Amino acid sequence: MQAYRIVEWGRPPEFADVPKPVAGPGEVVLQMKGAGLCRSDLDMMEGAPYSDWLKAGYTLGHENAGVVHELGQGVTDLAEGDAVVVHHMQVCGHCDFCLNGTEQSCTTNSVGPLPITRGCGIDGGLAPYLVVPRKELLAIGTTDPVSVAPLTDAGVTAYRAVKSVQERLSPGSHVLVIGIGGLGSFAVQFLKLLTGATIIAMDVGEGRLRHARDLGAHHTLLSGPRAVEEIMDVTRGRGCEAIIDFVGTDGTLEAAAGVSRPQGRIVLVGMELGTLKVGWGSMATSCEFAISLGSKRADLREVCELAARGLLRIDVERFSFADVETAYQNLREGKLSGRAVITFES
Repeated sequence: MQAYRIVEWGRPPEFADVPKPVAGPGEVVLQMKGAGLCRSDLDMMEGAPYSDWLKAGYTLGHENAGVVHELGQGVTDLAEGDAVVVHHMQVCGHCDFCLNGTEQSCTTNSVGPLPITRGCGIDGGLAPYLVVPRKELLAIGTTDPVSVAPLTDAGVTAYRAVKSVQERLSPGSHVLVIGIGGLGSFAVQFLKLLTGATIIAMDVGEGRLRHARDLGAHHTLLSGPRAVEEIMDVTRGRGCEAIIDFVGTDGTLEAAAGVSRPQGRIVLVGMELGTLKVGWGSMATSCEFAISLGSKRADLREVCELAARGLLRIDVERFSFADVETAYQNLREGKLSGRAVITFES
């Protein structure tokens, strides 16, 4: 079968012939229905920093959904044709983090600071078939797999970041979301659903800010030299109990620190490799700083349940597998009207 792969660092990804996978014990082969594309894929295509940690020679695609095609020995709770989504992170189940309920930090399946995930170090879903361990799958009933494919990374990563600040966000509090792209758009929705906080959205584009307002943001503002002052005006000088940065440049991190509040929390998700100087006077005293990466399987279950109940807006732009390079080019040039999802013929 054909798969879209990173064959060698320094070369663009390409279609390559690979064997159709076979289910081993405890595994399931999926017939792919939808594979979401992500901006981190574009970073992988550029190489660094991914090339510093990972070996080339894997199929892209880390937002995956499909139907069961083949069951391996010992898998008895699924049937052929069941619709499923794939939790993209690998978990061993026996390291300290897995045992303590923070499986997104599993150390068994990581290289340096980066977890090895579907489409990022091991084969992902940009191919007609994908084999995964049963424990990575979640059945979704009658939900359309293509429509929820973006939830398996963009959605669930944003959800995990929101959950990490949820306890700080009582009515009357303020939360700042920096970057209203694919992840930030989901974060605004989760904050609206799960908290009583006033939501402030910040981005460089007016169109994205309009989108944030449509999704439930209470205040929106453009990034720039007056952003911190404007946020402090909105919060009446209090600052924000939580800031989630989906960009991660020096500038956005500096702004996050500038509006931080005592006992608040700054959560970095974006991977633009910016840095923040932390010390006395650089951010509010007693404010925490954390880097959030990935999600738990329970997070994916909860996000899919919200989608099944019709509580999430998931904007999807569909492309055929043959047009994957066009889809990536549209993503690169900012031409997409929603999350790009590659679809596969039956």
